[in-house]
Amino acid sequence: MTRKLPLLFSVLAATSIVLGMRLASADEQFDVSTAKGEITVTTKGHWHVNKDYPWRVVVGDKTIDKSKFSLTETSAKITGVPQGTAKLKGAVCDGPQCMPFAKDITVQ
Repeated sequence: MTRKLPLLFSVLAATSIVLGMRLASADEQFDVSTAKGEITVTTKGHWHVNKDYPWRVVVGDKTIDKSKFSLTETSAKITGVPQGTAKLKGAVCDGPQCMPFAKDITVQ
């Protein structure tokens, strides 16, 4: 059993690195911009907005769900977002490959 622990730790470390790289690469597939009370996600290249994903923004104790988003092929926009630190959750896709993301942003 003790001989298997180093192998297990190596596998876990490699998996963490690969997953970290995959999550980090989601930022390369879209841009996020903010304006007063507004958040816009714009996809890059062949990537498109996943309209089926349960998009949401959480600011403090207020959660704004997908029904308040304006979703197009290349953008996801929401207005009326309270000022403060927000957690945005969404997903972008390129064909069958989809990348969900969670991003902390500041809304003015």
